[in-house]
Amino acid sequence: MIKVGILGTGFGRKHAELYKKMTDFEVVLIYGRDKNKLREINKTLNIETTTDIYEIIKNEEIDLVDICLPTSIHTKWAIEALKHHKHVFCETPLSYQIDEAEEILNISKEYQRNVFVDLFYKFSTPHHITINKIKNLEFGEVKSFCSYNKTAPNWGNLGLQKNVSDFHIHNFDFLIEILGMPENVVSNGLDLGNQSIAITTLNYKNKFAVVESYTNLPNNSPFYIGFEVICEKGSIKFDAEYGVNTREEFVIYYSDGSKEVLNPQMKDDYEEVIHHISDCLENKKKSEFLDIESAIQAIKIKDAVLKSLKAKKSIHIGG
Repeated sequence: MIKVGILGTGFGRKHAELYKKMTDFEVVLIYGRDKNKLREINKTLNIETTTDIYEIIKNEEIDLVDICLPTSIHTKWAIEALKHHKHVFCETPLSYQIDEAEEILNISKEYQRNVFVDLFYKFSTPHHITINKIKNLEFGEVKSFCSYNKTAPNWGNLGLQKNVSDFHIHNFDFLIEILGMPENVVSNGLDLGNQSIAITTLNYKNKFAVVESYTNLPNNSPFYIGFEVICEKGSIKFDAEYGVNTREEFVIYYSDGSKEVLNPQMKDDYEEVIHHISDCLENKKKSEFLDIESAIQAIKIKDAVLKSLKAKKSIHIGG
């Protein structure tokens, strides 16, 4: 049984609901500042709560600290948890600063504890299937890549920097699985206060990728997500909207002109992430999908995009 302490009552509550479904986890304690939220969690989920974060950090019974706090304080509490010999599961972004992410990595190695970063796109059914097909070379070499997400400003300030740091970055993680790290990026953006548009071209040798992220849809609009990977022997396309009505299209187009409509059993991305963490901890192995190194690579691209937006020119990605 993996004993969990959760920091935060926003996404933290969602995580608590997922853990409650599983027999190999027990949520020992949830930290939050809002006493009304804590009372509601205690009543409806029957989980103990606290307003003292160190009751979780110092609790020797707890194996895994699940961090669902604002990104600006992820580093502080991830390091505190690691130094108290806890494994860590952290919401994305892991950090806004590359040096902080690298510090978490170094501390995790020093204390020999896992840090899982919630790079959940890899556990979305269409993304997961596409990654496997590309890595198995079922369609030959990848020629181009594009992906997008579109939303109304439903999560507070979604201006340009927040858009790139919080939304754009998941597409970069998916892209790295498909094409690896780009040589350079050039990004154009429009900051509309609490809304924004970011369009990034990522250049590789003899190919390129495009990532688009819009947070300027009208209120109550669906959330849109999609991608298309074009290869030597065909292409894979996913296009979906989520809201009052859900629509998902997942199609393979083959070079001989035939078409295959895929209808995989869609699973909860977050639930699959939690199952994966359980497997890693039970078998004492490092995650190949939620590792800090992957998160750091995505942060490197994010930093280059922000530099490109500011300088209005292409930025080389080193390292």
